[in-house]
Amino acid sequence: MKINLVSFLLFVSSLLLNAQSTKFTTPIIDNEVIFQENNGMVAVEAEYFNKQSKFEHRQWYITSKNAVSNVGSDEDAPHHINASNDTYIEILPDTRITHSDKLVQGENFSNKAGEIGILHYKVRISNPGRYYVWVRAFSTGSEDNGLHVGLNGAWPKNGQRMQWCEGKNKWTWESKQRTKEEHCGIAKEIYLDIEKAGVHDIQFSMREDGFEFDKFILTKDSTYTPKGEGLKVTTLWPMQSYYKQIAASNIENKTLPIDDFPIKGTGFYKHAEGKWLGINPNKQQEAQTTTPFTFKNGNYDLVFVAVGENDGQSEFTIRINNKKLGTFKPPLTKDLFEEGESNNALWENVKFKKGDKITVIAKIGSADGKEWARARWSGIIFAPVGKGKEVIKTPYNGAIKVAQNTAPVIKAPKGRIAVVADGNSPDPDDLGGTAISLALLRATGLENTLVHYSHSCDIVRVNRISEKAEIERHALMQSVCDVTARRWGGFDGLKFLDAKWNIDETIKDLAKAINASTAEDPLWIIEAGEPDIIGFALDASSKDKHKHVKVITHHPANDDAGDFYTWQQILDFGVEEVRIPDQNIKLKVNIAEWDWARDHKDPRLQQVWLFGKMAEVDDVVKFQKGKWDCSDAGMILYWITGANLNNGLKQGTVDDVKNILLNYIAKN
Repeated sequence: MKINLVSFLLFVSSLLLNAQSTKFTTPIIDNEVIFQENNGMVAVEAEYFNKQSKFEHRQWYITSKNAVSNVGSDEDAPHHINASNDTYIEILPDTRITHSDKLVQGENFSNKAGEIGILHYKVRISNPGRYYVWVRAFSTGSEDNGLHVGLNGAWPKNGQRMQWCEGKNKWTWESKQRTKEEHCGIAKEIYLDIEKAGVHDIQFSMREDGFEFDKFILTKDSTYTPKGEGLKVTTLWPMQSYYKQIAASNIENKTLPIDDFPIKGTGFYKHAEGKWLGINPNKQQEAQTTTPFTFKNGNYDLVFVAVGENDGQSEFTIRINNKKLGTFKPPLTKDLFEEGESNNALWENVKFKKGDKITVIAKIGSADGKEWARARWSGIIFAPVGKGKEVIKTPYNGAIKVAQNTAPVIKAPKGRIAVVADGNSPDPDDLGGTAISLALLRATGLENTLVHYSHSCDIVRVNRISEKAEIERHALMQSVCDVTARRWGGFDGLKFLDAKWNIDETIKDLAKAINASTAEDPLWIIEAGEPDIIGFALDASSKDKHKHVKVITHHPANDDAGDFYTWQQILDFGVEEVRIPDQNIKLKVNIAEWDWARDHKDPRLQQVWLFGKMAEVDDVVKFQKGKWDCSDAGMILYWITGANLNNGLKQGTVDDVKNILLNYIAKN
């Protein structure tokens, strides 16, 4: 299962919390859920434990908007607001609130790890090694700020006595170990040495009662510090049900799957190994089934989950106590069956009482009068008011079982890079290409290797673009450079140059970078536009430095577009040609493949998407319509993953870019 947009999504079982406090200690995820480490990091919501043990004296209780426990003493108010996933757990009862309260060893306090209140989490580790442990906690006093962490039943020395002193009365990340000498803890001393790949039992046990636990992260990066809600959660879970997947998108959802509706005598039958209810058109054309509403009185967004079909548009009517709520027809599909956003109906802010009769009436449909759709559907979801649209938009990844955000290995060769782009010619793809190039360099920590970036290198305007339109392009390219650099950070010492409008300064700047080249510190020039600026800079630089210059190119359209230099004349300077395949093949794609950036909550990704969209709506060229193009950034992707010395990616993909950027966003 792939967790994205994404975000990364949380896949949990549809088991619901009821109003009794005793149930708030029950796991709310299926026992098959495994949290997946990717690239040396894994995050887990605290409430997603698969079991508790040693809970005779203290247990962990789930707290959310609709799940508040009253277990013995617990003086502070709930803190689910601003908790990750709006939910956290607390170990109760809390009888030692201040230092003056009685300390009962082995009951409300335990300096012995693994003695009281153990939580268990299944985590798959693919990259063994030392993992530093970060925990997000809410502490209000001096006696609710300690925890222990263990591995597979063992409680190593460096997993004991996690301590919080700073960040009181707010959710705070910490990874410090309390010692006799330093009661507020020493950084980088809480870790687990995981020697083998595979599924491991990550465990936490109580040190002080009243501890409030939101989320934890394991990371191999000793310099990493979580921010905000921290890294998104990635799971491995063999779920093939679309209904279960979107029903689990919000922990407060209530569900009536088809299993809760009677079948006998209704006209429905179970289809696709019990995944859907449907109607056999050889027997009848209509079916009806009713079941009671069993949840808390209140208003909900009702989501009806149907299946689109290519044989016709079936019709579904929902009734509440025999009063019609509404009718829905899923659209006709190209595929035999289709589940997803457009096949779900939504009625918002509907009032329900426990015991209300929920009726589904289905009528089959036909597109040609010969073949019939079977009115397939999988259930109803009752979401919190205002959340129904989010439930419907939950991405679905079919039966993919393993969630992998597999970013390519970053192994840049030694040296520096210079980029010469156009963007002022009738080819607006440099807008997206520039934004992605800068984002990739920042995301991989290689921003300081960029020593020159110039744009608008098409020195002689062609007739296909007006003078006024070209001026706009210059301004857009400068904005892309300046805005992306500022928003992503790390390029403070670099001046982005307009090659045509500042030609002398541009040539001088690139020549300076060439003259600084040595065998140990070569210069890699990315040819993302016409070759003329490169030619002028080579001519203005020392000839003995040219053997330390490498020019990466991916398309003869750039090589052959010069007004002053041919490609052969560039090579005659003695530079090394590094040619890779046309990057348009995999990086000029349908714009929908970039919806993940458009819909991401981080404004840096939204901004990157916007620049690519500006190229797509260009009114000078037509070949960008419907496309999101960052093809020139493929040369940056090639270089940061190794170039021709370390087997770099010669045909990078959108997924490669996506995974690099999402990994960075999750950490920063």
